[in-house]
Amino acid sequence: VVDIPKDVQFAKGTYVPPQTAPRTSYQPKVQGDLEKVKAAVELMASAKKPIIYSGGGVINSGPEASHLLRELVDLTGFPITSTLMGLGAYPASGKNWVGMLGMHGTYEANMAMHDCDVMICIGARFDDRITGRLNAFSPNSKKIHIDIDPSSINKNVHTDVPILGDVGRVLEDLVRLWRATAKTDKKALYPWWEQIAKWRARDSLAYKMNSDVIMPQYAIQRL
Repeated sequence: VVDIPKDVQFAKGTYVPPQTAPRTSYQPKVQGDLEKVKAAVELMASAKKPIIYSGGGVINSGPEASHLLRELVDLTGFPITSTLMGLGAYPASGKNWVGMLGMHGTYEANMAMHDCDVMICIGARFDDRITGRLNAFSPNSKKIHIDIDPSSINKNVHTDVPILGDVGRVLEDLVRLWRATAKTDKKALYPWWEQIAKWRARDSLAYKMNSDVIMPQYAIQRL
């Protein structure tokens, strides 16, 4: 028990704040390696079955990162999926959106991740809710991983082009270099989009109404 006298509790004094301690431990690298960004652009330009896999790092980087992500999707014409923490960075109403991925995601998003030839991971960490069995996760794809946390890169999944840096800064370079050097071959992507449309036709989020109970999906729709 700490007993503080009442006169001390009501006494007045001048507040002297502590001095700000210098930050010496955590000094993240925010600017990505430009040569690796160029390598990412070259790999993306050669893709026939690409997928953009975005995560919470896009949200954490700030609104400008979300704007740049949308710009990149529009420029490339690539399909995009997202983790739960990354929802909202790209609108669900967007024409390139294939739904959330992972164990609670859509069939088309998970199949696109599995069958893609180039995966662009932006601000996500390849956790087990996304990958499932690591030895069966997207076995035939080249992977680009953009993340500010060095411990997340090559931690769970080997990446071919690792880019350490703030998502917003790296996306800025990526968009600029794509505009300057690369053009999407939209015709080459047609078969990929046709395959995604077949997966989407399964309507994996459909449900049957029940007259006895309120279905959770129906409750969400009503809300």
